[in-house]
Amino acid sequence: MRAAVGVVGALIVLVLAVQGVTAVLIGLVGFVAVAAVALPGSPAAMLLIGVSAVATAVLPGEPLRWEVLVLIPLVHLLHLSCALAAILPRGGRLHLAALRAPVRRFAFVQAGAFGLAGLVALLPSDRADPVVEVLGLLGAAGLVLLVAALLRDRDRVG
Repeated sequence: MRAAVGVVGALIVLVLAVQGVTAVLIGLVGFVAVAAVALPGSPAAMLLIGVSAVATAVLPGEPLRWEVLVLIPLVHLLHLSCALAAILPRGGRLHLAALRAPVRRFAFVQAGAFGLAGLVALLPSDRADPVVEVLGLLGAAGLVLLVAALLRDRDRVG
């Protein structure tokens, strides 16, 4: 699993380099990727995900450019690989049957993410009224809080 973390980390670094991220940031991201391989249970993976997301967001270009669409599954795969590598002892073996549930969740999340990206691609690209944007953000935040509350109640009951 640590090899998978390394491969995915290297791919993230490569995508950032292709986007034109500065050499200093590429070096920092590469160092963090190596740290994620060495210590998959550490915050290194989250730092790598956050830095690559921010770096991609501040670069000029379309919001749905190919680099963004490639990074979405890569950072999710990094998160999943680090989670599995963190619980496996060094030299431990992972049976393929143990990957069935994580792969299924990965596929569902990616289908949702790319479905949302497809929906965004259909939306008009001109600027909306700021009041509408704020109401949309508040509505989205409300939905997140509602889902969190429902999941918390479900866990308490079950």
